[in-house]
Amino acid sequence: MKKLTITIILLLTGCGGLPKAGPQAALYDFGITPNETPIATPQLRLAGIEAAPSLDGNDMRYRLAYQNPARVFAYTESRWVAPPDKLLARRFAQRLQPTSSAPQCALHVTLEIFDQIFDTPDSSRGIVRFHASLTDGAGRHAASRTMLASAERSAATADARGGVAALTAAADDAFAQIIDWARGQACGTKEKS
Repeated sequence: MKKLTITIILLLTGCGGLPKAGPQAALYDFGITPNETPIATPQLRLAGIEAAPSLDGNDMRYRLAYQNPARVFAYTESRWVAPPDKLLARRFAQRLQPTSSAPQCALHVTLEIFDQIFDTPDSSRGIVRFHASLTDGAGRHAASRTMLASAERSAATADARGGVAALTAAADDAFAQIIDWARGQACGTKEKS
C-alpha cells in the first residue's frame, strides 16, 4: 500500500513538470465587410491580388521607426487568419460589381507594403502600398496602364488590434484610389504606339 501511495504521488507531481502550452495566437481578418453598395465597374474585373514575397505569410508585421525602421518584426501572439493578399482579394472582390457580362479590362494588383509603423512606443500607423496594372481582354499590359496607390491611417491603439484597424482602413483608401484610376482608363481600346 505504501508503494502504491508513493507511486501515485510521484505520478501526480511528475505531471506538473510537463511544459505548459503557451497562449494561443489571436487570429485577425478585416472583420465583416460592411453592407455597402458594390462599386459599379462596367468593363473591369479584379484578376487578383498577389503579395510581394516578403508579405507571403500570416505574420502581422510591424516596424519600430523610432529605433530601426529597416528592421521588420512580427507579432508573436497575433496572426492573420490567411495571408493579407488573400484577405484583401476577398474583401475587394465583394466591393466590385462588373456591370458587363464580358469585362474588357482585368485589374492586377500587387501588395507591396502592408506594415504597422511605430513612430513612438505609444503611437503607430498602418501603411499600405499597391501596384496596379490593367490588361485588355487579350491579356496585354500597357505601360501607361500602371499606377502606385498608397495610404496610411493612424492606429487608435499601439498594439496588433490597432494595427489591424489602421491597415484595414488604409487598404480601403488605397483600393479606392485604384478604382478611381481604373475607371478613368479606356478599357477595350488599343494602346497607340
